[in-house]
Amino acid sequence: MSKRIQISDDSGATWSTFPGDKGDMTRTASDIKDTIFGADYESGQTGIISWNVSCNGVFKGFAGYVTKILKSGTPTTFTASAFSLVSGKTYKITDATKNIWDRTTAVTVYDNAVAVASNNILSIDYLFGRVTFTSGYTPTGPITASGKYLPMTAVAGANGFTLTQTANAVDQTDYATAQANGGFRAYQIGLRTVKLALKGFYDAANGFEALLLARPELIVEIDVDGGGKNIARGWFKPLSVGQSGGVGELEDASIDFSLSVPSQADISLPFKWLIDSTSTLSTALQKALTHYQTGNAIEINYLADGTTGWRGDAIITDLSLTGGLDVMNNFDIKFQGSDAPVAYP
Repeated sequence: MSKRIQISDDSGATWSTFPGDKGDMTRTASDIKDTIFGADYESGQTGIISWNVSCNGVFKGFAGYVTKILKSGTPTTFTASAFSLVSGKTYKITDATKNIWDRTTAVTVYDNAVAVASNNILSIDYLFGRVTFTSGYTPTGPITASGKYLPMTAVAGANGFTLTQTANAVDQTDYATAQANGGFRAYQIGLRTVKLALKGFYDAANGFEALLLARPELIVEIDVDGGGKNIARGWFKPLSVGQSGGVGELEDASIDFSLSVPSQADISLPFKWLIDSTSTLSTALQKALTHYQTGNAIEINYLADGTTGWRGDAIITDLSLTGGLDVMNNFDIKFQGSDAPVAYP
C-alpha cells in the first residue's frame, strides 16, 4: 500500500488522511557533552529526544486561479438588517455582502425590534457577521442588527500569495515526564503568528504605498475556492511594499502584512477560518485548521507503507498555505511531537 500521514481529533478512533504526496518523520536527541580530563576525543551522551512529522496537503478540486484575495474599504452603515439561524443560539447576517463588521462601531442587535441587552449576548463575530446569544436567552425573532460593515474589493493584479500560520512549541518537560515516557520531550502550543505575503502586477489603484504610510488596520480575505466555502479573514497591518521589473516588462509588486490583534475583549480570534458544511476541503486539513485555531491536542499517524508505522500526540507548529495562478493551493504542515511515539497498529 502507499504511504499515508493521518490525523485524529478523537483519540485515534477516526483517522483522516492528508491529501499530500510527501512527508517525513525525524527523531533528534540533544547531544550532552561528557568529556573529561585526559581525553583526546570529545565525548557525547544521548539526551532527551524530540520527534517531528511534516507533510503537505493539496486543496484538490480547484485550480489556483479561482482564488479571490480581497481587502476592506470604508465602513458603511447597515440598518435593521435581517439575520438567519446558523445553529443553536448563533445567527448570521443574511446579506453576505455585509458580513464583515467594523469593530470600532457598536453593533446593536434586535430581537423582534427590541434591542437585546449586552448581558444576553455571548459573543459578536465581527469577521463573519455573527452573533451568539447566551444559553439563558431564548430569541423570539426576527433577529436584526444595525452597525457598519466593511465592503470588500479585489486586490488588483494579484497572482500569488503565501499565508504563513506558525505557532511556538512550548517545552513543558520535567523529570517525572521524561522518566515516564522514556526520555522524550513534551510540548504544548504557544503564541501563534499569522503573516500574509501578496504578489502580482503593479497597479497604482491598490495604493500599497499609501497604506504603508498611513499604517491602517484593515481586513484581508482569502477565498480559497472562489465560491465562499473556504474563507480565511483577519485584521492586518502592512509591513513592507516593493516593486520591480525590467525594461519593456510589466512591473511586479509585493506587499507583506502582519496580523494586528485588537485589544477588545470580545474579539477572541483576530484571524479565523470559516469552512462551509458543503466544503470539499479534506477532513484532515479541516481538522488541522481547527486544531491550529483552538490549540487543542491532536494525534498524528505516520504510516510509511500505508499500514504500519508510528503514532503520537503532537501540536501543529506550521500550517502555511501558498497559491498562485498556475499551481494548486497547497498547505505545508509541520507537527512537533509530544511525549514518545508508539508503534502502530
